[in-house]
Amino acid sequence: MSFRILIADDEPLIRRDLKELIEEIGYEVVGEAKNGLEALALATRTKPDVIILDIKMPHMNGIEVARHIGEHFPLIVLTAYSKPDLVQQARDAGVMAYLTKPFRRADISPALELAVTHFVRQTKLTENVARLDTQLKARKKIEKAKGLLMKKENLSEAAAYRQIQKMSMDKNLSILKVAETIISQIG
Repeated sequence: MSFRILIADDEPLIRRDLKELIEEIGYEVVGEAKNGLEALALATRTKPDVIILDIKMPHMNGIEVARHIGEHFPLIVLTAYSKPDLVQQARDAGVMAYLTKPFRRADISPALELAVTHFVRQTKLTENVARLDTQLKARKKIEKAKGLLMKKENLSEAAAYRQIQKMSMDKNLSILKVAETIISQIG
């Protein structure tokens, strides 16, 4: 797979070397930023598949940039600093891989693959959690509506649920919509 990559580093020589290596590997560089603010603007405009960020940049460092866009793009931090606290800050900001300077060609492709793989996995997990949260909230509303019907009409749990189902079919509404209506009218 060929990735579209944005590079952000305040050192022109590093950007040039990294761009050459990335293109030699067969990937496309869609933008180069010399500071964090430029990286944010280019990320929004170019929609890259991966962003490589230097930690130490003017106007906004790479970790700050990562905090703004980490949930939208796979991020790799490129730095000469490998202190544990920087690694932890990068991880907490959504960075998926870490490259140290001086980088080698052999390090770039695996870092890109890992960043994209981790990002896709995390995105799927986030979507699953959101879906499960929505289902849980719906289930709670249905249970509340069922409880209200049980109390108001002296029904068993099964009978209350059947009544909600029947109302859903008769009015061509989802069970959740019927439950919300019951809660607003009775509750």
